[in-house]
Amino acid sequence: MGLDSAYRKAIEEMQGINPYVVAAKSGANFEEGKFTIPFFHRSFLVHHPEIKLEEVGSDAPPPLFIQVLLLHYLLHADGTPISGMWIAYRHLPGAFLFERRFTSWALDPLVKAFGNDAQGLRQAALALGGSPMSRTGDAAFRFLALPKIPLGCILYLGDEEVPSSINMLFDAAAPHYLPTEDLSYLGIYLSQALGGSLESKSR
Repeated sequence: MGLDSAYRKAIEEMQGINPYVVAAKSGANFEEGKFTIPFFHRSFLVHHPEIKLEEVGSDAPPPLFIQVLLLHYLLHADGTPISGMWIAYRHLPGAFLFERRFTSWALDPLVKAFGNDAQGLRQAALALGGSPMSRTGDAAFRFLALPKIPLGCILYLGDEEVPSSINMLFDAAAPHYLPTEDLSYLGIYLSQALGGSLESKSR
């Protein structure tokens, strides 16, 4: 399904929700006819019952893929607690359909940008609101992508024999909040945002 079709379908499904139930399950706030949803270091409003999305502090309309992610998050959230157990993308349901894209668009660009620059990754992660994780690796950070979806990003510096690598980890409860394809886009967004932080520092 293309983004336009997914957006139209999500708008239609949003008409039938109970916003207070959805807020309780998703961890989003609902007041005065709108949801407030933190998304990494940004915050978005979703108006209901007139379904309109806007970014707090910005006059520009949110990119369509972010609008679809936010609507899908509200529609799929079932209230399952964050598990605290980290899993790789390939272990998500049906991940084999999207793993190649996730690797090419999310992981490979991060290795290219930060494969030899743990300090650069630390600076970019902190600028995006990341917090250090107690994991093995040369730089490891936790991000709260959405209220119930934490994401981990870990850099392993290479040497003469082993190349550097980066992995992203998802909480095991993530499929209770977004389909696996949408979770790949969360990783892609994080990758681009971290790379953008690096670019902005080097200008």
